[in-house]
Amino acid sequence: MQSVGAQIIELNKLSTGRFYHSEEIKDNKNNIKGYFLLFESDKIQKEKFLLEYIVLDENLTKVTNGFIEEMKYSSFLLKSDRITFDITLFNNKLLIELNDDTENGKFFRRYRTLDLSNNKMSDIFIFRNGKVEVKPEFDRKLKNFDANQTDEIIGINEVGLIAIKEDKDQTGKEKSLFCLDDNFNNKWKTTYETSKNDHGFKELKFLNASKEYVLFSNHYTKSGYYKPVNSVLCFNNATGKQNFEYLFSNQDKYTYKVVDSYMQNDELTLLGNYSKRSDYGFIRDEENLGIFKIKLSLENGKKLEEKFLNWTELSPKVDIDKYGEIKKEGNIFVHDLIQLSNGKIIAVCEAFKRKPVTTNNIYFLEISAKFTFDKILIAEKFRNKFPGTEAPSRVIKEAGGFDYMDFQDLDDDEFLFYFSDNEKNSKNRNQNTKFGIVSYSNNEFIKKQLDLKTNTSKIFAFPGKKGYMMLIEFFDSNKKSSEIRLEKVNM
Repeated sequence: MQSVGAQIIELNKLSTGRFYHSEEIKDNKNNIKGYFLLFESDKIQKEKFLLEYIVLDENLTKVTNGFIEEMKYSSFLLKSDRITFDITLFNNKLLIELNDDTENGKFFRRYRTLDLSNNKMSDIFIFRNGKVEVKPEFDRKLKNFDANQTDEIIGINEVGLIAIKEDKDQTGKEKSLFCLDDNFNNKWKTTYETSKNDHGFKELKFLNASKEYVLFSNHYTKSGYYKPVNSVLCFNNATGKQNFEYLFSNQDKYTYKVVDSYMQNDELTLLGNYSKRSDYGFIRDEENLGIFKIKLSLENGKKLEEKFLNWTELSPKVDIDKYGEIKKEGNIFVHDLIQLSNGKIIAVCEAFKRKPVTTNNIYFLEISAKFTFDKILIAEKFRNKFPGTEAPSRVIKEAGGFDYMDFQDLDDDEFLFYFSDNEKNSKNRNQNTKFGIVSYSNNEFIKKQLDLKTNTSKIFAFPGKKGYMMLIEFFDSNKKSSEIRLEKVNM
């Protein structure tokens, strides 16, 4: 890699506070547009402290900064070690989701927005009882736990904020979407559920959006349990009108999971993973059947195309059975399904074992326009094993247990893929500074390993702007400031 001198900054020159957290700022095409950094500036009270936020652009140039007061929950039963932040870029604004992170999960979700045009940071707000509450009373007492909850809010470029109002199943109350303007007034409201149907109650999860449509995956629940029924719902962004709900076919035999989706020319393409039916509607790891491609009309949800590709079609290239189990490596998990302009698809998969949790090699697959496996690159890496653990793939993914990191779209059907080649939690610096990069260009995969070996610091690596990695380096010596830098990837 090549270091770019103009793109190195020392943390102590950004802030005098203690480094607290960093988040990537991405656009809807997964491109890095900047970074949101937090520094703990001062502790005001036992549970309240002052944070300085700094926004950097993709070149590590400072865009803006400011201060916010925050508090984290602490009690005899629950103690929050820190606050987590999730960032969404929309309409030149950042939607900032905050949660108190405890060993029992995340609690007391709330939101802020930061307008990048004028550096105006909003007050804390939540969405409750069908409306926005600004500066809500957040006493964090257990007796008021339910009253302090918020419905989910998402930010969509060129649309704005959409709140997903979901009451508890037992109440039987309606579930709605609310589109909000900059002053939190309703632009539209649409009710997508008034009562339980034959499948149960809907539980929506944001999937994708365009100027015209917003797309949600849906997993039905009944009596507090997930049911083996999944669907996709599409809404018009201008009016909120529900265009359609698409229920996957043959769900008495199969379970479906959408991995990626694409909207173009009034057509929706769903790319995903399917398995034999599971009781709760999640992919059955031990009976994972393969990959699907479904095309729908965005106007009415009419099915235009449906194709399935079983793992056995890979068997001439990989020792894999019909249920996606790779010999000596375990089951397969699908991270990404990327559609190319020529109709081909790149699949990124990782082999793993559930018990004890073990992450094995990463498989990069080129799928032809005719939906057949074409080329394959097996990226061998360090096999992380966690003794005494057991978990399905979805839990491993949520916990950050897999080694695949992310990808960069370099345009013109060229990509860079990043993964960790480290021994997780190792104190041996020879084992925790290795990273793998796979490039895809001119219909070919190429792998390269990066060893950022150092005896004087700890280095954390993340994807940067196109063609670069972003490194944060913490030095052992107190005399040398920690730094952030961009390094160009040379394949």
